[in-house]
This record gives sequence, structure tokens and C-alpha cells, in this order.
Amino acid sequence: MRRFVILLAAAALLTGCAGYNEIRVESVALGGLRFNGTSSATIELKATVDNPTKYTIAIEEVDAVLLRTGKEFARFSLEDKPVAAPGKKEVVEIPVKASVLDPVAIITSGLNFRSWAIEDFTVEGKIVLSADGGKKRTLHLKKVPLESIVERIK
Repeated sequence: MRRFVILLAAAALLTGCAGYNEIRVESVALGGLRFNGTSSATIELKATVDNPTKYTIAIEEVDAVLLRTGKEFARFSLEDKPVAAPGKKEVVEIPVKASVLDPVAIITSGLNFRSWAIEDFTVEGKIVLSADGGKKRTLHLKKVPLESIVERIK
């Protein structure tokens, strides 16, 4: 699931208008993990972002679902709005809430995640970006294989 969240952050910062395509995500690391209960956690990502544009770029919204064999498995959303300042290279903290929607699947697998096939996972959802001046862009994810997402961020 951590790799999925990393891709969302990278994809969100690399798309489209208002100079989004000029922004570079140079690295993403796990900054922390805080469990909020038995089926949810806050994942803190630290992304090194180079924003050479004249715009402040923000991730406004993440609403994504990780599906396992076509069934909803986990949901991801932002806990706060991360911002990349204009004309700077900096570390941006991205807090993402991950909620497991199918805890029975985890329990029945005996917590042996290595036995799961990555080919069984797909992603659906959207990421909304904004730039100074009210420009917004929405990136839609529709049945994107998790395997292809992982390959893009390697």
C-alpha cells in the first residue's frame, strides 16, 4: 500500500496545466506511520520536490481505492493539503490516511502479504491539484494495475 501512496503523490505533482509538467519529484520516503485503530493508519510521506514554476502547487484532494480481485480493499485520502512552493526545491510532507475496507482478507491470509499476487490489485480514484490563480486539474485513475504503478516509481 505504501508504494501506491507514493505513486499518487508523484503522479499528482507531474501532470498537466499551470506548469505541473515542469515539477519533478526526485525522491519519496516514508516519514512515519501512525495507526489510528485496527483498520486505519496515517502514512506520512516526505517527497523531495523541485518546483521551478512561478506557481504554488497543492494537492487538494486524493480519493482512491485499492481493489483486490475487483473488491474494495483499502481507501486513501489526504489528511492535510501539501504544498510545493514556487521556485524552490524542498521536502514536502504528504499525510495520507489509509483505511482497510476488507480486514477479513488480511486476517484470513494470516498476515502473510508476500503470498498475495500484485496482479490481483488495481486502483481507482482521483487526485485534484491546484495552482495559484484558481487553476485546478483532476487526474482520474480507472482500473490502473497496481503492478504498473509500482514499475513507474522504481
